Amino acid sequence: MTKRPPETQTKNTRRAFLKTLGASAAGLVLAPTVFTQRRSKKCIVIGAGFAGLSAAYKLKTAGWDVTVLEARTRIGGRVFSHKFAGTDLVCELGAEWVGESHERLKALCHDFNIPLQKHQFEDYLLRDGKVYRPGEWGFSSQAKAAFEKLIAGYEKLTPLAKSKLDKYDWWTYLEKIGFNGDDLRLRDLMDSTDFGESIRHVSAFAALAEYAESSPKNEMDYKMTGGNSRLAEEFAKRIGPENIHLASVVRSIKQSPRGVVVGGYRVYPPPPGSHAESLPSLSEITADAVICTVPINSLLKIKFDPPLPPAQRDAAERLTYARICKNSVLYDERFWRDENFSMVSDVTSHYYFHSTQSQPGKQGILTSYAIGEKADVLASQSDERRLRIITNDLVDFNRDAPKLARGIASYAWQRDEYTDGAYAVYKPGQWFGIRPILARPHGKVLFAGEHIADWQGFMEGAIETGEAAAAQLIH
Repeated sequence: MTKRPPETQTKNTRRAFLKTLGASAAGLVLAPTVFTQRRSKKCIVIGAGFAGLSAAYKLKTAGWDVTVLEARTRIGGRVFSHKFAGTDLVCELGAEWVGESHERLKALCHDFNIPLQKHQFEDYLLRDGKVYRPGEWGFSSQAKAAFEKLIAGYEKLTPLAKSKLDKYDWWTYLEKIGFNGDDLRLRDLMDSTDFGESIRHVSAFAALAEYAESSPKNEMDYKMTGGNSRLAEEFAKRIGPENIHLASVVRSIKQSPRGVVVGGYRVYPPPPGSHAESLPSLSEITADAVICTVPINSLLKIKFDPPLPPAQRDAAERLTYARICKNSVLYDERFWRDENFSMVSDVTSHYYFHSTQSQPGKQGILTSYAIGEKADVLASQSDERRLRIITNDLVDFNRDAPKLARGIASYAWQRDEYTDGAYAVYKPGQWFGIRPILARPHGKVLFAGEHIADWQGFMEGAIETGEAAAAQLIH
């Protein structure tokens, strides 16, 4: 998820409110179910993304017997670092930023000796073929004043006012408070990169909270030196590779008074080092509890016995995920020159940013981050055509961009068979309407993942929910 600087900042009132709400709801549901299962200390974690790995690590540290099942042939989920062949240059095809406010993520990097490096930008604007440097473009004075007032009043919003705000889309609400047509189109170019879809489809409360509660750079602050996948690798070392089974697809979860039985199948042949060959038939795996961390698209393919409550199933069916296509292009030279270069544009490639900050060498990587219909257009092209589109979109910035390009690595998350998108998008009425329902435990099955996180859409959110689910079992 990308971020833009809001005019002012406030305290994390949404996160405090949601944590209080979530804790009380979890206590009510779990008291007669999971808490009675503490004696045998065996848990199956479904999913080896950051939510699943953080849950498994916390349980393992507390002495639990943990089995992690992952359908992919790699760990990390939507964290997916990439190194171009023949270079030492690393970019991210998945989750990108560690924010200044991401305390758990920063603490884990410190504990695991993973250095963080600065990953902040100053935005250029490419619009109608014209290039504007940072500071040369912005909103009307009326829009600035309206936004500043909106941010300043965020802390004073009552629960009823937040609920009403949730029923608006962000575009309509900004128009309501005084943004003109040009302001709205510019805001859409910028903010749509945060949510993966046009702001016409995003809850106004979710958007306002995103900007009112973040760091001055809106959590576009750091990345992990050597790639964000390093954290997944460090988790795996401590969980034990023998406890993580890749190519293992879960299709059923059956609960009984004796525990939970997880069933499914393995993808053959199992990837090297996956330990899938040592795993018995998935239908035979039994535990005292399950933490399910998979995205909604995968969750809906699991047969629950007893079934998910109708309201929870309905909530899952209504939640959609963002269409995002990340395209990292390797260039022979860093023609953008500024180390902190990024550029918002009105062309297909949408948002560009420098992916090789603090990485030495003449060559460099510039990533295009396209959302919505633009992401679908790029995803439908061959690598050769996609490279041509992305580099030609830069001609107005630098006419030599096409001839300097040497390779491309792309990932269209809306085409991912497990996620069907990059991260959850909460539409008008859904933040308070369906998100709390999705977070409810189902008997001995607890849920985690960025889609139910306070830091929704971030690695931090995945980790916080994974750790919270594990803590409920431990305590």
